[in-house]
Amino acid sequence: MNDRDLYELVAKAAEHLDGFEPLIRPGHPAYLVGTGGARLVVHRLWNRAGRIRVQGVYPDGIRGLLPDLPRHEITVLSAWGAKFVAKKIERRLLPGYRRDLASCQDRLVSREAETHARTELTKTLLAMLPGATLTEKQRETVIRWRLGEASGSFVLHGAALDNSIEIRRADRELTERVAYAIQQRSI
Repeated sequence: MNDRDLYELVAKAAEHLDGFEPLIRPGHPAYLVGTGGARLVVHRLWNRAGRIRVQGVYPDGIRGLLPDLPRHEITVLSAWGAKFVAKKIERRLLPGYRRDLASCQDRLVSREAETHARTELTKTLLAMLPGATLTEKQRETVIRWRLGEASGSFVLHGAALDNSIEIRRADRELTERVAYAIQQRSI
């Protein structure tokens, strides 16, 4: 099987897969692109004549953010034709891949919401506490502050339940203002 045969097989297989279109560019791997960000890459197996590998691909850069995502791939005998290949993809690859892709997208939305919440709370606390120092890490923000005798630190992870707060020697008014700001940002 050469590249032209592979591209032809992928184009015909797309006709039998609901919601998928072929993406074929000479000199590049063949893709089946579906709804909801689904992408399947199709390769010839160099060491097994007549077989192809179909892999479910996650959006670019996701694996670095979510390294625990499972891999989804199957090998199929291409000589049986496009309809057979499509049936094997539909039955063996797509159920697990679609489930994990949806989960991945949900986790990304959740992570973006947490990052936004952390950013907003950080802005509020920095405005309330002049002279506070900020340390940004990938998954947390640490704010340390001192106002006269009062001092404290905030470790923000995004979700209100995961944050830690330490306030020392602060008067009641400052403590209430901080608690109110945190409550308003976590709603």
